Amino acid sequence: MATQAAPIKRYDAEAWGRPRSRTGGADLYRLRALPNEDVYFYRKQIDNSRVVREADPEARARAWKWLAGTATATLLLAVMFSPAIYGLLAGYQIEALRAEQQRLIVESDRLKVEETQLLSPQRLEELAKIQEFIDPSPDQVVYLNPKADGSLALNVQPGKQGSPTAGR
Repeated sequence: MATQAAPIKRYDAEAWGRPRSRTGGADLYRLRALPNEDVYFYRKQIDNSRVVREADPEARARAWKWLAGTATATLLLAVMFSPAIYGLLAGYQIEALRAEQQRLIVESDRLKVEETQLLSPQRLEELAKIQEFIDPSPDQVVYLNPKADGSLALNVQPGKQGSPTAGR
């Protein structure tokens, strides 16, 4: 019965470029050479603390030009879109005012109905009965006539002389 190692033994180590072992046979466990295996990498510390960057006036001018161009483009876009944004905000405000107008109309109608109910003659008669109000007799009514010293104006229409209530 053959094992898996048996086919490996068939290959000659020299065909793979392996040197023979000291015993004269091929070293079966040694790998062939890898490409660039003889290249070594070292890490070297670099100290740039004493290095000073030289000022570049052209780079500074380019940066300022880029900043000015960006600011100008932003301002131009803001001016271009401001009417549309203003119109959109005005539309929202108009819709809010319409909603408030509808709410106020409904509230006004409700208050008119409530006022009508409160001032109805039937309710006033009920309140008069509850508070025990009675109509005064004609001899209990006193009309106050102001003195004719000119301090108060008399509510009398021209041509009609008489009581102060004649013009009412």
